Amino acid sequence: MFQLYDMHTHTVFSPDSQTPMEDMAEEAIRRGITGMAITDHYNPDYPTLRFRTGQPTVEYHRAMERLAEQYSGRLEVLKGVEMGVLDGDTMDRCRAAARDYHYDFILASFHSDRERTFDDMARDPFSRTEEVFRHYYEYVLSCIKQFKDYDVLAHLNLVDRYAPYIPDDSLYTDLVDEILRTAVADGKGLEINTASWRYRMGERTTPTAAILRRYRELGGEYVTVGSDAHTPNWLGDHLGEGCQLLRDLGWEYYTVYRNRKPCPIKL
Repeated sequence: MFQLYDMHTHTVFSPDSQTPMEDMAEEAIRRGITGMAITDHYNPDYPTLRFRTGQPTVEYHRAMERLAEQYSGRLEVLKGVEMGVLDGDTMDRCRAAARDYHYDFILASFHSDRERTFDDMARDPFSRTEEVFRHYYEYVLSCIKQFKDYDVLAHLNLVDRYAPYIPDDSLYTDLVDEILRTAVADGKGLEINTASWRYRMGERTTPTAAILRRYRELGGEYVTVGSDAHTPNWLGDHLGEGCQLLRDLGWEYYTVYRNRKPCPIKL
């Protein structure tokens, strides 16, 4: 029997969600989902203050543990976090948070540099889109060359979501290639973030088929599938399309993480 896991979900412990964990769990069961990872945001130095968070709390950890116990036998609850990685001393805080608790799964995400969000940059009418894209991938590459305390790169081509148009891939393929080489050398995975279907991005999936294909060519093995749900109606959204994309590209398995270890799930 095919097992479906949503490996990227947010709850009331994220500043951009008001959803109790139990509501997400109930919706997962209603949709026939086998398991889900709770991956609330840790953004210690996010440039937009209302989305900045402190270190993941004991309360957060205990809430995930209670949820896992409460739904045992009905839904596998994996304890995770989405870290907003930045350079400088933020990286030390991210390392400390990663080692402070026995997570099942850690996503590394790049929503901003230290000064501005990539959302703001991409939508700024005075920005050159090509320069924003180069800067985004340069920043991701610089960070993951230093930061290794994660399992999977979240929504790698996130900048596509915000830009008024997509520049020709050849303008930054060299950077994407080096990011993928670094991730493969470090044994890290990629995420298919199914919000690209929700945002009607068409063939421009997150990541693109070309990025997934190149990751595999370089020896990459681990791909998770997650909805990035912040509300129950998004939970499990388009996971089937994400799994089908992997099948179409020749994958026989997708990946879930338990105790920071990749576990294959047959497609």
